[in-house]
Amino acid sequence: MKKMFLLTSAISVLALSAGAGQARAGEQMSMAEIQAQLSQLATQVQTLSEVVEQQNQVIRQQEAALEAQKQASAEALAKVAPAAGGGVSGDVKISMKPSPKIESLDGKYSFQPFGRVHLDATHFDDDAKDHASNANFRRARLGFKGNLGEDFEYKSEFDFAEEAVNFKEVTLIYTGLDGADIKVGHQKPVFGLEQNTSSNYIQFLERSAPTNAFTRDEEIGLNVLAGGDNWSLGGGIFNEDAGNDDTGEDEDITYDVRGSINALGLMDRESDAVLHLGAGVSYRKPTGNVRFSAKPAGDGDNIIDTGNFASVDDVTVYGLEAAGVVGPLSLQGEYFKADVSRSGGNSDADFDGYYAQAGWLLTGESRPYKGKSGNFGRVKPSEPFSLKNGGWGAWELLARYENTDLNDAGAGITGGELDNVTLGVNWYLTDHVRLMGNVTSVDTDDQAVVADDDPTVYNVRAQWDF
Repeated sequence: MKKMFLLTSAISVLALSAGAGQARAGEQMSMAEIQAQLSQLATQVQTLSEVVEQQNQVIRQQEAALEAQKQASAEALAKVAPAAGGGVSGDVKISMKPSPKIESLDGKYSFQPFGRVHLDATHFDDDAKDHASNANFRRARLGFKGNLGEDFEYKSEFDFAEEAVNFKEVTLIYTGLDGADIKVGHQKPVFGLEQNTSSNYIQFLERSAPTNAFTRDEEIGLNVLAGGDNWSLGGGIFNEDAGNDDTGEDEDITYDVRGSINALGLMDRESDAVLHLGAGVSYRKPTGNVRFSAKPAGDGDNIIDTGNFASVDDVTVYGLEAAGVVGPLSLQGEYFKADVSRSGGNSDADFDGYYAQAGWLLTGESRPYKGKSGNFGRVKPSEPFSLKNGGWGAWELLARYENTDLNDAGAGITGGELDNVTLGVNWYLTDHVRLMGNVTSVDTDDQAVVADDDPTVYNVRAQWDF
């Protein structure tokens, strides 16, 4: 800019000189006149220099103002968290994986919503009884979880399936002890491997009939849970389901203990292979009637059922567990035995059941094991399904055999015996989306609810969670 003004000044000087030369063309200028013109030109150059300096000062001020605006804008943007990524806003961190999580910078307080949807369709190829084929939401859950200070966590989950609202897990967890967590509220007792594996992660659409017959869903109680990389131990005391509040009678009391180890992990911490061995005991002190039952393929009406029987002093259920994972191959099985002690001249009763299952991930993934809780986690496909990128997710083939015997003729209780053979396939499209299909051949005895009722059950499911 300064050079431009100087150039303009020089042009002006030349112009003045040329003008003066034209005005006095043909005349001889005196020395005094030449000096006067030079003095006038010098004054004009000085004036132009001052104007140039003033213009430079204005430009510097404008540049400083622009730099200040840029700095302010950068600081403001730094305080705004991205809508679908992660970042910091004030004293709060926000992330999204796979649902929004809001937490304080120190991580002591947080809030995160979560949920799951299992949409099923079931068809019965009927035998002795007409079973209802249907399509429904097997599970439709919403909840939230997070931290409540340095040593407390919370979780609240509710199920809206079948257009009803039911408590699932509603708990407060104290995590301030080095060796264990204390969990109080509505929750599952620790008893049972399959029962304590999330329905998002079980391999078949439904848990096995013996698991359903001899374990229990969420109840109000207290659990103490400990574990390491390759072992778990838990125990608790429980009352009854949160919805069972209007019986007019004292409620049942139960005590549950379960422990497990990953034997291969204990021997070799670097090994990816798993050999899970576990055992548990559930001691139940009922105040009313006792009943055991099971459904075909987890759906429809009870196909074997002891009905209610009274004069029960206590029930003790024993469980043994074994499972293994070697690369894409997984194996799992459990055995349950229920001893029922009765009074009033009634004979004691015994019932039992077991299952064995195998799975093979055709695409090479491995079923993840969680040693601290002694159960299994989420299968994550190495190449998630994407038509654009060419990924096809993970594929798994399954087979299971199970037996549940609710007959004890010596005790005068004949609830029936059930044998199921199930074949299945799972398609894990992404970490959080799965399609499932099962075919179950059902075989009952003549003591079943309907004698010798042997339907074939076809189940499919679309499952997603966040």
